[in-house]
Amino acid sequence: MANRALKMYLNLGLIGNPLSHTLSPSLHSRFLISAGINGGYVCFETPSKDKLPEVFDTLKKFRFRGVNVTVPYKEDVISFMNELDPLADDLRAVNTVLFEEGRAKGFNTDVHGFAETLRENKLDFTGSKVLMLGCGGAAKAVLRCLKDFRNIKLTVVNRDTAKAEKILKFLNFDNAEICDYNYISREAVFDSVINATSIGLDGSPFADMSKIKCTQAAVDLQYKPWVTPFLKCYENSGCKTVNGFSMLVHQAHKAFEIWTDKKACIDMPELIKLCGAAN
Repeated sequence: MANRALKMYLNLGLIGNPLSHTLSPSLHSRFLISAGINGGYVCFETPSKDKLPEVFDTLKKFRFRGVNVTVPYKEDVISFMNELDPLADDLRAVNTVLFEEGRAKGFNTDVHGFAETLRENKLDFTGSKVLMLGCGGAAKAVLRCLKDFRNIKLTVVNRDTAKAEKILKFLNFDNAEICDYNYISREAVFDSVINATSIGLDGSPFADMSKIKCTQAAVDLQYKPWVTPFLKCYENSGCKTVNGFSMLVHQAHKAFEIWTDKKACIDMPELIKLCGAAN
């Protein structure tokens, strides 16, 4: 079925809100060219989850092969799936959808993307004191990766502490401290700080992180601008700063493989230049 589908024009896309910042169309266009596939990648900026049924009707009408899903709909789209990949089912978060034979199957490639980011940047959180900001759909993938590090000391800050507690319990991550945002107004030192929120995505400043010291690595799941509002908080602190571009590339590469059964070429410097990511 996959090979037959790829002989036609391949419709791919992205669901989320906001999408004005996204580099996914440039990235997937490059993957399509690299793999020699005739296709395109379009954005479905969806202002509210009430519009999701209309979006999925459109995707089926125009025979889309697949879509990515980004904030804030990684959990909401589950109700539109006929089937979930085991990892997506375990996390209850979908960022990749495959349409095949009239059915929609949900996957989570964010875990792969974050794990590859850690590998590329030689980040090992074993025995580390880590602060994670946010506990939504993308944070689940981060938590799944963090579980693999022994003796990690994790603190999670989230507006809704009850929701964070529920997610951590669901993922069997029972050794984490959970706090609201008042936590960042007091002095604390961490080996690494991870931003899994959408704060600053609209260009607004990040929360005041001046009292939270980071000694080793500040990691942001956001990737535009290159020095994100969160990373600006730590750009002169002496710690390593890592934005979300690597995660974007690797989760997208895995999604592309799911849709096409092909592995596109990854040339990270070329992709950074092509996507204008460093601007």
